[in-house]
Amino acid sequence: MPRRQTNHPLLRALGAHIRNVRLDRRMSLTDLADASGVTKGALSSIENGRVNMTITTCVKIAVGLGLRVEDMIPGGLEVSPRPPPS
Repeated sequence: MPRRQTNHPLLRALGAHIRNVRLDRRMSLTDLADASGVTKGALSSIENGRVNMTITTCVKIAVGLGLRVEDMIPGGLEVSPRPPPS
């Protein structure tokens, strides 16, 4: 289940990427909900960057869109681990 999170750039970028892929595939929210098993309301919140989805939800959406999980990260978005504390 998605968890509430507000105004984080990564969540907005990820949501916009999901929406763009969905629209490129000419899928409605209903189509993606049916294909992924994620509710339309949750998908809308994710696409609008309002929630921090779980990895399980990310995998379901990837499957519904026909993507590999690694393709869920938008191109040009740098995601790197934090350096270990010294």
